[in-house]
Amino acid sequence: MSRAFVILAAGRGTRLGGEPKQFRLLGGRPVWGWSLETARILRREKLIDRIVLVLPPENALTAPDGVTVAAGGASRALSVLSALRACGEDEVLLHDAARPFAGVPLCRRLIAASTGENAVIPLLPEANALKKIENGRIEPLDRDGVYITQTPQLFPRAALRELLENAPRADFKDEAELWLQRGETLDWVAGENMNFKVTESGDWEMARKIADAGEIRTGLGYDVHPLVPGRRLILGGVIVDSPLGLDGHSDADALAHAAADALLSAAGLPDIGTLYPAGDEKFKDADSMALLRDALAKVNAEGWRLEWLSAVLTVQTPRLAPWKDAIVRSLETVLGSGRLSMTFKSGERVGPAGEAQAVFVWASATLRR
Repeated sequence: MSRAFVILAAGRGTRLGGEPKQFRLLGGRPVWGWSLETARILRREKLIDRIVLVLPPENALTAPDGVTVAAGGASRALSVLSALRACGEDEVLLHDAARPFAGVPLCRRLIAASTGENAVIPLLPEANALKKIENGRIEPLDRDGVYITQTPQLFPRAALRELLENAPRADFKDEAELWLQRGETLDWVAGENMNFKVTESGDWEMARKIADAGEIRTGLGYDVHPLVPGRRLILGGVIVDSPLGLDGHSDADALAHAAADALLSAAGLPDIGTLYPAGDEKFKDADSMALLRDALAKVNAEGWRLEWLSAVLTVQTPRLAPWKDAIVRSLETVLGSGRLSMTFKSGERVGPAGEAQAVFVWASATLRR
C-alpha cells in the first residue's frame, strides 16, 4: 500500500492578516516547513512514499529535495484535486499547513487504522462549555458527543479524487464531510491537543511561544578502534605523535566517529555505519572530519542546531593532555566554537584500553530546534 503526504499550503490566510500564515517564519522556518519535517520522518520510517506540497500558483518557491510541488486552486477542493492529480499513490494523508504541530504518532495511528478502503480522521472531544445564540438569547449547548476534527485525514486517493471531480458544489468544510455525504465508511482515531490550527492572532502567538521554546534532544555516540603499529593516530582531525595508530576502514578517527554518531542519534538519523559503510570502497581511508561535517549538515537540514557536545576518550598511551587544545580547535572548525568539552581518561592498565590495545570514545550531543 503506497501513500502520499499532502501539505495544503495554498490558502490566503486572510483572517490572520498580513503575509499568508503558511509562509510566516515560525521558530526560524516557514509554517509549512513544520509539516514537511513530520512528512520526512514518516518517509524515513517507510510509512509514506511521496510528499506533495500544494502552493499558490504565483508562488516561486523552489521545490525542496524529494518534494513534489503542485499548484493550488481558487478553492480548497481544487487545491486538493491538484495534489491528487500530482501523485499516484493508493492513499493520501491530507494535512493543513496551518497545523504545524501535528505529531508523527498521530500519523502512525491514522495509517494503522486504514483498511485500504476506508477513510480515517483524527477527532478530539470538545472540552469547553458550549453555548449558542438563538433569537438574541444565549442557550446552553450539550457538548456530549461533540468532537473537533483535525488533520491529517487519510483517504483512498482514487475514490476521493472521483468524489471531488463529481461533487456538485465545493461548500463542504473538509473532505471528511464530503465523504460522509456520499455514505462512505469513515473511521477515526484520537487527535492531539497540540495539533491546533493557526487561524487568529491568538493562535499565532501561542504557536510562537511553543516554537520559540524549541525541542531539545540528546544523543549518544560510541566508537572503539584497535591500536596497531604502522598506522597514524588521528583524533578529532589531529595527527598525534604515537608509535601506535588506530586501525580501521577510514582514517579510524574514533573521536570524529563518536561525535558524528552522537549528532545523528539525537536527530533520529541513521548511524555512521549505515550512512558511510565500512564495506564501501568509497570510504576507504576517508577523512573522518569530512564525514563529521557531512553528518552535521544532515542534522542541520532536519532543522536541528548543536547546543553542546561532550566527549570522553579512554586511552593508556600516548598521553593526550598536551594535544587537547589542538583537538578542540580542530573540532570547532566543524562544530562551531564554544560548543564542546573534551575529557581524557587513562585506562588504568585495565582491559584493552589500559593495555594500549584500543582507544574507546563516548560522546553526547545536545540539539535544539
